[in-house]
Amino acid sequence: MRLTTSQGASVPESAVTELRERLRGPVITEDDREYPAAKAIWNAYFERRPGAIVRVQGAADVITAVRFAKERDIRLAVTGGGHCFAGTGSCEGGLVIDTSALKGIGVDPGRRTVRAQPGLLQGEFDAETMHFGLAVTGSQESYIGIGGMTLGGGLGWLGRYRGLLVDNLLSADIVLAGGEVRRASPQDDADLFWAIRGGGGNFGVATAFEYKLHPQGDCLAGLLAFPVAETGAVARRLGEFNQSAPDALTTSFAFLTVDGEPAVGLGYVHADTSAGAEEAVAPLAGLGQKPLLNHVGRMPYLSVQRMLDDNTVAGRRLYARSFHLAELHPDAVEILGDGYASNPSPLSLVGGGLMGGVMAQLPPEATAFPHREGYLVSVLSQWEDESEDQQNIEWTQNVYERVLPYTTGGVYVNHLGDDGPQRVADAYGVNYPRLRTLKAKYDPENLFRVNHNILPAD
Repeated sequence: MRLTTSQGASVPESAVTELRERLRGPVITEDDREYPAAKAIWNAYFERRPGAIVRVQGAADVITAVRFAKERDIRLAVTGGGHCFAGTGSCEGGLVIDTSALKGIGVDPGRRTVRAQPGLLQGEFDAETMHFGLAVTGSQESYIGIGGMTLGGGLGWLGRYRGLLVDNLLSADIVLAGGEVRRASPQDDADLFWAIRGGGGNFGVATAFEYKLHPQGDCLAGLLAFPVAETGAVARRLGEFNQSAPDALTTSFAFLTVDGEPAVGLGYVHADTSAGAEEAVAPLAGLGQKPLLNHVGRMPYLSVQRMLDDNTVAGRRLYARSFHLAELHPDAVEILGDGYASNPSPLSLVGGGLMGGVMAQLPPEATAFPHREGYLVSVLSQWEDESEDQQNIEWTQNVYERVLPYTTGGVYVNHLGDDGPQRVADAYGVNYPRLRTLKAKYDPENLFRVNHNILPAD
């Protein structure tokens, strides 16, 4: 696939050569040996063949690549860690800005802040900050990149305890559609700062972030499982328990297989072991008649962040539908359990986690990310053989459509798959009109559109 404009016209080789000469990082095309590996994306279901991939080495490279794409009307995608259900980190025939080499990080333990670049993976970021006994909310898998996670909102085990990642963002450096660099912060550009805290990659390319950090020690983590026949009762009791759960405790539910039979599982992480953590989680073991599994123990925060790494693996084919529940309605959770029992692939996942706590102390309008309470739930089909695409996609859709009457209508933008424009609007709720206005301000021609796109206001 040669580099083309948005209208399908070929970009002259001389222009690509000129781009190479202006960059510190490499420009990778299909003629290069590295191309197959460079173009590969995490979700193999979405195959893309970009015309060129720019592996940027700094903000100057990003500026050059953005201006090149804008001047020549080339479709532009941005990738960092690469983890994306919808495959929007690449595009057919266009230009990909790959920020994965931008891994600079510096912790200020006195101020409890960190400045980090978007190519860092969560595990790399955590290893540096935890050297000083400090952390901030991050994803629940160590292989996810911090760039896309931050711009989408940033949910994780510390969300109820310390707030969303965007709630702890102090500033960011953003390359806008015109190629200029803007510092986004409450003091420097409050509108841009509001928009990037949940608005995804719609407003520019981030080259650096600054976050507030918090002291963090070991956690108490556990996994319980009960017979699937008890799903409704367990869901009701878990919902009652969660109403008074301390902010440091995050619970989740997921369906799994125990001794060859489906079961309803409960996971939890208590992030403050100095505050009666064992007593706080003790009632969870009594939510069902008799646990099939009951594993609990203290572990370092770095280990907590790796607990779910094997659930999804790069190179598999995935199809997701995500949504919010205001409460754990027993009928809704039973629908999810029935769906799990009928899934065509043993790799598929069904589950969700509790929100609220500190993240719910801010109103929906405080940041572009609006949905701060209730439960974030996903139905995620996962398989390896292309011939099984249809049956897995149909299974996901069927489960989603059955549970839809119980949902709030909201969704987390980072968990969207190939959902249409209405679901993008649902992801932002009351904030969508303002986001469209700001999109028209910062990117009126919609250069940054290979994403869960926010359309500029007319």
